[in-house]
Amino acid sequence: MPPAFHAIVVSLITGLFFFTVLAVVVRLVMQWRGAESRSALAVGADQGALWAATIGTALIVAAMITGFAIWAPSAAINSPIMRNKILTAILLLVTFAIFIGIRWKVGERLWHNRTLSLFYGLLALAGFHWSMVTNSIGGDIAGIPSGYETLVQWSGVETRFTYYLPTWLLVLIALVSVAMLVLAFTDRSAPADEQRHAEAR
Repeated sequence: MPPAFHAIVVSLITGLFFFTVLAVVVRLVMQWRGAESRSALAVGADQGALWAATIGTALIVAAMITGFAIWAPSAAINSPIMRNKILTAILLLVTFAIFIGIRWKVGERLWHNRTLSLFYGLLALAGFHWSMVTNSIGGDIAGIPSGYETLVQWSGVETRFTYYLPTWLLVLIALVSVAMLVLAFTDRSAPADEQRHAEAR
């Protein structure tokens, strides 16, 4: 398969996830400014972020398929930089799967919970970051590095060799994971907010 197909799919993914981040930021700004949550811009930003992320997530699978059509699996498994690209692509897929799952599960109540909506925005940023890292590693493989992976290296992760996370980052991930679980099991504001907004309508 010509590499151009993979490049086209990856470019579409990057554009969709960039749009997702912009839409989420717009919706968060409107929320914090106390704007009407049923306005056309608020609804459009919310729905636009959801559908752009959904389409982009589906295209990640297409990018993986076209990628393995270019590079044989045996070559990918035996190359540290290719393994890194596969890992970051999986992280990208998981991040946006969580992003979409939260929106489908919680619905519009998401925007009435400041903590959850902030986490939702951070997920969008994290997903876009992983898309950029994946693309940057791919560019490095193709001989046209973008330099974005330098930002990852500042955190102690070397993208050109076997991928690893420094101990401090593993501890941070564990703490954030525990905090997320605590928030999920102790938050009781969403039902009250939903009832209040229903009564206001």
